[in-house]
Amino acid sequence: MKKNPRLISLLATLLIGLCLHASYALAESNSPTQVVKDFAKAYYMLDPSMADYLSQDALINENEVDMVELYLRLQEADAYSRGYKTSYLQMKPILMKTTVLSMDDSSAQIQIEATTIRSINPLYRIVGFVFGLLEEHEVQDTIAVVNEDGVWKIGPGAFNLPI
Repeated sequence: MKKNPRLISLLATLLIGLCLHASYALAESNSPTQVVKDFAKAYYMLDPSMADYLSQDALINENEVDMVELYLRLQEADAYSRGYKTSYLQMKPILMKTTVLSMDDSSAQIQIEATTIRSINPLYRIVGFVFGLLEEHEVQDTIAVVNEDGVWKIGPGAFNLPI
């Protein structure tokens, strides 16, 4: 079987490119800005996985209350009082932009600007866009991010989480 040198060099180039991309993606996944973006997505979609991004101080208050659970219960009560299901309150953040205001080895201040839209159903976005029903909400906040055991986590007071 004859080996083609072009094919071998192409495969080697692709393999090196894949390795570089994977290492960049791993390094980027634990950056303060990426943690803020991931937390914002989970927060506005009312996803309980937002607890994974919170520091210990932000997750549990001095009365040993889980802040994520409390926030989700408050959102559920708000939706019920308005006559909706909780899923109606889910917002999808789009066009997220983060700016690092200050950063050192143990903490960072990240400003996030995003546009959120109602996330009822994927079809709602299409129909809402065609008929002009979509309401866009501008969100801007400054998030404190702390380095906990080598992992960046969201500090207390992010968005409207209870403190």
